[in-house]
Amino acid sequence: MKNLNFSKFFFIPLLCAGFAANAQDNNLAGSTQPVASTTSSVAFVAKPATVSPLMSEKNLFDQKIAFKNAAFADGSASTFGFGLEPEVLLPLGDFKKASSVGVGINLKALYHLSDAGAVTGTIGYNYFVAKEDVTYKYSGIPIKIGYLAKLSDMFFVEPQIGLYSLRASFKDDEEGGISASTTNLLLAAKVGINIGEKSNLGVSYNYIKVTGGSFTFAGLSYLFTF
Repeated sequence: MKNLNFSKFFFIPLLCAGFAANAQDNNLAGSTQPVASTTSSVAFVAKPATVSPLMSEKNLFDQKIAFKNAAFADGSASTFGFGLEPEVLLPLGDFKKASSVGVGINLKALYHLSDAGAVTGTIGYNYFVAKEDVTYKYSGIPIKIGYLAKLSDMFFVEPQIGLYSLRASFKDDEEGGISASTTNLLLAAKVGINIGEKSNLGVSYNYIKVTGGSFTFAGLSYLFTF
């Protein structure tokens, strides 16, 4: 009987056991390494759109543009305004002895300081109808500045000051006839109501200081702006 070599039988199992142990060590070493989480990094980098400075500035810019458009769309927000103001005039005091009624037309400019008021400038022409027993007639050119103050959405007051060029002439004047004119201090005050956004109805009192006395008259006017 041949001698059996037992070393071969022991060598093969030991070799297999070595390979198995090495593989197990490699698996254990791989499981202990940290795994990067892509989910957490994305959540950390991402920012809400609402906190972007760029978006905030854009929203603020859009709001300013919208506010300006709304202001220009509203006619009352305009800085300058112009209007025509026809009026009926009623002489008062001693002036009633010379004339019973008059008519006038004014060109008016308004500079709006705010929604509550505006600086006004007025130039016009007045003509007074002479009574039958009076041989002379009167006309005048008022130049006034004032301040139109809104007391509410409906009512307003407007104090005014200026100059009044008063002209007196004979009714039967022909060319080269006698006439005279003087420039005098004019004080006026008006109260009224707003009719819509671009017109108002007012009642005024006008005082003209002349040498040796005064002329006074009331006025009923209607202003419409454009």
